[in-house]
Amino acid sequence: MRSTRTLRRLTAATGAALLLTATLAACSKNTGESTEQGKEVVERTGAISTDPKESQGPAPEVAGATKGGTLKVIQQTDFEHMDPQRTYVVGAMAVQHMLVRNLTQFREDGKGKLTLVGDLAESPGKDVNNDCKTWEYTLKKGVKYEDGTEVKAADVAYGIARSFEETIDGGPTYVQEWLADNPTYNAVYKGPYTSGNTNVPGLTVNGDYGLKFEFKNPHCDLPFALSMGTSAPLPAAKDTKLEYDRHVFSSGPYKIKEYIKDSKLVLERNPNWDPNTDPIRHNYLDGLEVEMGPDDAAQTERAIAGGADANAIAWDGVPQSLVSKVQGDPSLKERTIDTPSLFVWYLAINNQKVTDINVRHAIGCALDKQGILLTQGGDAAGRLTNNLQADTTIGYQEIADPTGCGPTGNPEKAKELLGGKKIKLAFMSRDTAFGQQTAPVLKDSLEKAGFEVVVSYIAQPNHNPTARTKDNPYDIYISNWGADWPSGASTIPVLYDGRKIGPQGNSNVSYFNGDDVNTAIDAASALPAGEAGDDWSAIEKTIIDKYYPVVPIYQSKTFVVMGDKVGGVFHSDSIGTMVYYNAFIKQ
Repeated sequence: MRSTRTLRRLTAATGAALLLTATLAACSKNTGESTEQGKEVVERTGAISTDPKESQGPAPEVAGATKGGTLKVIQQTDFEHMDPQRTYVVGAMAVQHMLVRNLTQFREDGKGKLTLVGDLAESPGKDVNNDCKTWEYTLKKGVKYEDGTEVKAADVAYGIARSFEETIDGGPTYVQEWLADNPTYNAVYKGPYTSGNTNVPGLTVNGDYGLKFEFKNPHCDLPFALSMGTSAPLPAAKDTKLEYDRHVFSSGPYKIKEYIKDSKLVLERNPNWDPNTDPIRHNYLDGLEVEMGPDDAAQTERAIAGGADANAIAWDGVPQSLVSKVQGDPSLKERTIDTPSLFVWYLAINNQKVTDINVRHAIGCALDKQGILLTQGGDAAGRLTNNLQADTTIGYQEIADPTGCGPTGNPEKAKELLGGKKIKLAFMSRDTAFGQQTAPVLKDSLEKAGFEVVVSYIAQPNHNPTARTKDNPYDIYISNWGADWPSGASTIPVLYDGRKIGPQGNSNVSYFNGDDVNTAIDAASALPAGEAGDDWSAIEKTIIDKYYPVVPIYQSKTFVVMGDKVGGVFHSDSIGTMVYYNAFIKQ
């Protein structure tokens, strides 16, 4: 999944509680255990629940929470998508927690403990034959949409069916690929609009409340994958196709009251939501309003000032210009979220266009990574990395920079790598504060090495869809990735398996394709999760050392300020941003 701003794979989901652990520390290898003395270590633990009560509602009460008031989220740009089947960006995912319910979902305590529970479903799933090939789900009775009608199994199946459509692109593709047993899943089933039917391969609806998933190969990660928008329910009669982005049909505690593109999104309570069916969410708030337009500095100043914005979150984070002010004010500590994130930011090099590895090495050699990080706040914004995977990943091993050019770049060495060539690069940058801050640093550092860099500023909602289009006209663009669970299985195959490349909706935005890497991915995917960490790290090292399709820059932190009346908001370890389903306004 991606950030607009800046759980390990399991072999079975049966028997005793299944525990997964990832420890965040500044260490050279993450084994899932605390290491380095003197470091502050934050341990993330999670489990697939085996206790049916944990999937029942209501959610545990939040200490000090009171009903009433509206939470305001201030952000610079609109969402790429609100359609759950098309959403893969965490800001929208956080809002969708309030609007839609998926088959499964993570329940979090805000302190690092995650439990995967049934959301629409009565449990995280039944592995029928204990081989991860056949899974059954039973929906809870009495879960209702905003119009009072009941959520049925056929609605979940229809939501999955529409995710196969080429036009419904942008969202995760795990479930589609697994059901089709093909990375180009649309070639097997084209979706209900194109095919005229809802016959999803491997998916069966059993009555009003039953679903069965049947795979040709084991897919033990299914309970995790179904926590994403792919499994959001939608009655076929309510499908407005590409217009569904405008008004999602709610099954959660809130519904859309008003949505004005590029201006605001307003949610109000859904009177038909039943907390007794929901183990995760609350509706303490009267509503939630997303205000779009102000940049990160304006957001942060407003949240600090309070007053009319005492109920606000400055979503885009503290900018470099205000880091000292926020860090130096003890009164802001209790309303600041400052925590490591799971997102790695990297310069994607379009390998379809930049085919010479010496040119790719020259780009990485010239790039002033430290300068880019400084524009975002330096150490407050993250730490430099040479890795594709975050240090939250089990099996993580630090990789040395294969260019040897250092964090600020080496233009003279980059010139040697170019061998006298004059290379023109088309650079796509976000037309946001982030893009306006980072693009000049990138352009300047590459041009010192002899590149000609032509910058095109693209509106934020169009940036990622453009990068994800196979035949886009750009050579380089800054992208990011956060693993859907902390295993290499949710980073390496997603970003670097060239067999998955299609016309649009690609997560592999470097358009890298290496036969030896693809073969190694297949081998690692077949291993038990507990044995696969080193294999994913070995593949990662091969990609960087042998091919260098991207330039890793930094692993980010979340550093945001909230108004003094905001309560219950915490940083989610499952999606890597703030979530609002425990939020309340202090009275």
